[in-house]
Amino acid sequence: MSNLTFAIVVFFLAFPFGFWRVKSKFKSRDWMLAIHIPVGFIILLRIFNKIYFHTGFSWLSVVYNLTAFMLAQYLAGLIYKAFKKNETDRSKKYL
Repeated sequence: MSNLTFAIVVFFLAFPFGFWRVKSKFKSRDWMLAIHIPVGFIILLRIFNKIYFHTGFSWLSVVYNLTAFMLAQYLAGLIYKAFKKNETDRSKKYL
């Protein structure tokens, strides 16, 4: 599996956890879990990738994966906030 493909998988893995993170209170237990649970899955995926696809370690893959992870968390937060804002705007419109 190439670095780019792996980064895309990381993005789609971390994206739903970004929604969970943004709904949670800052630095609460849920907030910490929403950040750290996908990291465990990514480590398992890396081990699977090494065993079945015989890919080695490279610093470029770390950069790609970290960027994909952070981008997924950030975009999920932006999307959630945009929908939340839109929902409150609609409810005020009908009052």
